[in-house]
Order: sequence, then C-alpha cells, then structure tokens
Amino acid sequence: MKKPIIAITSSMDLNPDRLNDNRTMVSLDYSNSVINSGGIPVILPITDNLEVIKEQVKYFDGLILSGGGDPDPNLYGEDCLQELGDITPERDAFELAILEEFLKTKKPILGICRGLQLMNVFYGGTLYQDIKYVDTNIQHKQKWLADLPTHDINILENNILFEIFGKKARTNSFHHQMIKDLGKELTSIATANDGVVEAIQNKNYPFFYGVQWHPEMMASRGNLGMKKIFDKFIESCENLKK
Repeated sequence: MKKPIIAITSSMDLNPDRLNDNRTMVSLDYSNSVINSGGIPVILPITDNLEVIKEQVKYFDGLILSGGGDPDPNLYGEDCLQELGDITPERDAFELAILEEFLKTKKPILGICRGLQLMNVFYGGTLYQDIKYVDTNIQHKQKWLADLPTHDINILENNILFEIFGKKARTNSFHHQMIKDLGKELTSIATANDGVVEAIQNKNYPFFYGVQWHPEMMASRGNLGMKKIFDKFIESCENLKK
C-alpha cells in the first residue's frame, strides 16, 4: 500500500527587509515526524483560491494544522487586547477554508498549538489572547530546549492520548494563548494542573484531535511517546485508504 500523503499548513514569513519576497515556512520537525511515522509530508502555501484548496484536499490523506502566530481575535468577536502577538488574516482564512473542506471528507485531522486554537475558533470557541488573562503560575512558554518537558497534563479516558500515555503525560510548552470557551462539538480531553485545555477531540469525527503543546519537537528528537501520536495519525490515514 502506498504511504499516506500528509498536508501540513505553513506560516507566512513577512520580512520588510525583503521587498516582494514573502516566504512559506514551517519547522522541519513536522515533516520529520510525519516521515518517521511512515507518511509523506507536503507543505501547503497560503492561498485564497478556493478552487485550488478543494483540489488540494483530493490529493491528501490527512491534514496537520501547524503552529505559528495568533489567530485574529476578530474571528471570535473580540478586539485586539494587549500582548496579542502577530496575526495573519490571510493564513486564518486559508486554514479555516481547508479545514472546512477536509471535514467533508472524514480524513484525519491533527492540530498542533495554533492548530488547536484554530480548530476551537472554527467551531465557535474563543481564546485567551495572552497568559496574563489566566490565573496561573505554570510555565506555558518555556525558554529552554524544545524537546524538554515543562509541565504535566491530566488525560481523560477513551481517546488516543489515554491509549498512549495513560492518565498523565509531561509535555513541552510554547504558547501564550489558550482556549477560553470551548467550541461546539469539541470535548476537552486533557488539561494542565491549572485547568488550561491541553488537548481536544471531536468525538463525532473519525480522527479529529488538537494538542496545545508541540509533540513534533519532541518526537523528532527521539521521544517515543510523542512519536506515537503521529503513528496513530498516520495509521488512521492508512486505514481510510484501504
């Protein structure tokens, strides 16, 4: 059987020092994690061409919504508050469009960090625009090596994370925004000790998971538990191809 082809969304590198030279970019950790789990990664450039997006969806067996800058608060009806990071409305529009098209196919979808946040916004949820608006002392934006864990998460039963880790896991953390109001159809399946949502699932969809940490950073550096997240994602893509 042919290996599943996995679409990975990207960021826009808007460098004012390079006039008319905007670039598509995403960490190699995503591609390496897909490859190490048996998939073929393809990086998607941002586009507003819906015909192209619909054609892209036909060719791919799974979708990874990657990390990056902050979703535009306008998407969930809020003004931009202090400490909001960089926003890219073009990326928001593209990812919301390709997510909508993928959902029609029942193909597996995995959201990572910003990807989880965008999933939540898609289903009508809201976000805390910065950690300052949450009552916590836990380090959610670590300043040390990418693969080193920062805090524990508490995992509910009956999902792939519980199958992999059991009731608890220890994850890295590189985010300053997090879920405030959970979107419709979504279920929180893991939280940090301060209550911050660390993983979500749409139980009405064959494989729809989002995680707030960066398993690709850990998996690509030899963490076998985090690799299993990608193993299960790729396995789900393979099963759909049979």
